[in-house]
Amino acid sequence: MRKVVKFLFIITCALIVLCIGIMLICNRIVVGNADGKAFSEIDSIRPAKVGLLLGTTPQARLTKVTNYFFIYRLDAAEQLYKARKIEKILISGDEDSLDGINEPECMMDSLVARGVPASAIIMDGKGFRTICSVINANKVYGLKSFTIISQKFHNERAIYQAEHLGLDVKNIQAYNAKMPTSRRAYLTSIREYFARVKMFWDILNYAPEKNQPFKAQSEPCAPRDSIVTVYLAVIDEPMDVTGQDVDAKAK
Repeated sequence: MRKVVKFLFIITCALIVLCIGIMLICNRIVVGNADGKAFSEIDSIRPAKVGLLLGTTPQARLTKVTNYFFIYRLDAAEQLYKARKIEKILISGDEDSLDGINEPECMMDSLVARGVPASAIIMDGKGFRTICSVINANKVYGLKSFTIISQKFHNERAIYQAEHLGLDVKNIQAYNAKMPTSRRAYLTSIREYFARVKMFWDILNYAPEKNQPFKAQSEPCAPRDSIVTVYLAVIDEPMDVTGQDVDAKAK
């Protein structure tokens, strides 16, 4: 019996060490890939036509207290826009998060209240996860180059996804929003190690060359409305979600 217990203990310890090793390796790869692409100083950001603002809720999901991830991301987006580092803001988040709260709408309302014109904001309500937001930016909105806006840990993961999903993107950069210092923020940092491992699994299971949809989606990533007209500086003509010229389609 002792031998069995000892054997199980050794196996358990080995598995724990293996899991920790995998998390550390995944983390190191993601951090290294973002080197020179994610910046905390606004002067380091190259001007871009569009900023991809990753969504979150105005309140913490469990405690319902103010979500400073939300506030600091808005701060970052506002800073970029008013410094003319971006011309448009694409807000991508869950349109039905936290008891029916629409993340993009909450963020848009807050940005408009801060002086960002509504005409400079586009909402993507199908950004259920970071990977969906990144895919939508390229596949739905036709963006090949953009500035990601979120906290540093989130930006690092989003950059890796954008560059390793086989998307038609280049010159991806990110502006790091301020990181909250609450207990929740600490727990989020720990959770990120697991999120990065899952990210690699997601990438391995995403095969655009075989026209396979991302398996975690209940439906294809698409804008909040079935047909939306998007006016972006990077698109010469108004486009709907099918990628067709709206005027040509009307003919």
